[in-house]
Amino acid sequence: MNVRARTSAMVLAAALAATPLLAAPADTVRARVDNYRELGAAFKGVNDGLRGSEVQTVLIAQSVRQIRNASRGQYEWFPAGSGPQSGAKTRAKAEIWSQPAKFKGAQDAFAKAADDLQRAVTAKDVAAIRLSAQKLGGTCKACHDAFRAPEH
Repeated sequence: MNVRARTSAMVLAAALAATPLLAAPADTVRARVDNYRELGAAFKGVNDGLRGSEVQTVLIAQSVRQIRNASRGQYEWFPAGSGPQSGAKTRAKAEIWSQPAKFKGAQDAFAKAADDLQRAVTAKDVAAIRLSAQKLGGTCKACHDAFRAPEH
């Protein structure tokens, strides 16, 4: 293979590898919103499972699995260029990118709370599930307060 062909092949390979990074900001925001809607539905499942006279541990366990998956995936949902400066409609505040350590701290708090909730569900400790679910909700609120613009 000559130098020109090798260079072309390397450029093409690099472009293909970077394709996810080149997604339109609106698509990235839409995917992020979809992920958070699924997360919200899972958290609703936890709260619904805690209502009533008998705790629905199977429903809660399924929902918590989704929450834990989201807690691990969330770190990839805010790539550079997907904030308000992109022109895409988003409620994500610029502080997510200007204060990355603070934002990561909020993400880490959510991930820890999701792990704590999973441990409570595994132990089938209803009091601990209730407390852990409340703490998880608190991490969501804290992050929204700091990093999510109000709805217009």
